[in-house]
Amino acid sequence: MKKFFANKGNNASTNVTIPEGFCYKEGTVDSGFIIENSTGDQYVLVPAGYTTEGMYVRDFWISRFEISKGDENVPRSVMGANPWVNINFYDARTVAESVGGSLISSEEYSRICMWLVQTQASDFESVYVNGKNNGNYSSTRKLTKTGSNSDWQHNHIYDFFGNGYIWTTEKSELYHHHHIIRSGHSCNDKNATCYPPANRTWAKPEEYSDITTFRIVLHCDTEVEEE
Repeated sequence: MKKFFANKGNNASTNVTIPEGFCYKEGTVDSGFIIENSTGDQYVLVPAGYTTEGMYVRDFWISRFEISKGDENVPRSVMGANPWVNINFYDARTVAESVGGSLISSEEYSRICMWLVQTQASDFESVYVNGKNNGNYSSTRKLTKTGSNSDWQHNHIYDFFGNGYIWTTEKSELYHHHHIIRSGHSCNDKNATCYPPANRTWAKPEEYSDITTFRIVLHCDTEVEEE
């Protein structure tokens, strides 16, 4: 890990701890601070803060894109690739751990939702009630390539609205053995509801589908320090 004196936004600065092998790419802490490694994989810093449930979450790095499959099954967070689908929870977790990361927890996912609202990258209704047209809400659930539409990024995170379901580490309280998957998606009802990113549903961890993928989280050793 290395320290980087970063632009926080609104004429403020802060110290950011960047994971080994990554360098600053662009952006501010408040609007999406992007880092990139030598192979072009990009991650975005999610600053520490609270979820709507009142839980405090430490800052972390989230893959800017849904994870795609690189050569020799190396996970990639890059633009213009097909999301890595047909992978179950256990295999996705192993892949994330192979690069020193983890799958996203439900608390971390909820923190992103709140951060988007707090920074006005989106509004409360779009994040928590109706996703509207902020992402891939195809009624056929056909996934698009990562980062395929510049309008579908919020605080520099692509495809958080719509596109694939995301495996989380949360276990369902309702259905024994199931894991929570999260993502906005469309619903073919008469109101054409677009379920928001905060939406949660469940899936058996040993099963896979062509609309379920994952993101990788890298954790910081220390929290962002304001100067």
